[in-house]
Amino acid sequence: MIDNAQLHSSRLGVASAMLLVVLSLAACSGRNAKPGESLADAETAVARAERARISDYDSVSWKAARDNLARARAASGNKETEITSRWYAAQAKADAELGIARAERSRLAALTMSLKREIETLQSPNPGATP
Repeated sequence: MIDNAQLHSSRLGVASAMLLVVLSLAACSGRNAKPGESLADAETAVARAERARISDYDSVSWKAARDNLARARAASGNKETEITSRWYAAQAKADAELGIARAERSRLAALTMSLKREIETLQSPNPGATP
């Protein structure tokens, strides 16, 4: 049987791995991208994050994604600031994807707690029943 410390450690490991993957993808996403492509990818990720309602679960990632997307848009279209635009676009995409992962984790945690309560209710003896 897994105790709470092991469960917490396991969840922390999974969250750390997810963060590492998201950040790695974000770092690679700006390389060899055509102008405007990374911005479009960021806009798509932020739109997905909005549909996933990450602001309800992770307002920090939501704010960062929107702010970085705005910075990417402001820097786009100018050859001198295109690298800056790509960087902010990659950051916006990473923030959005991290927020989506955190929102999903929160939803699953809530569902898990609900199911545990339901199982406990079903397993508890009925005080009014006769054996």
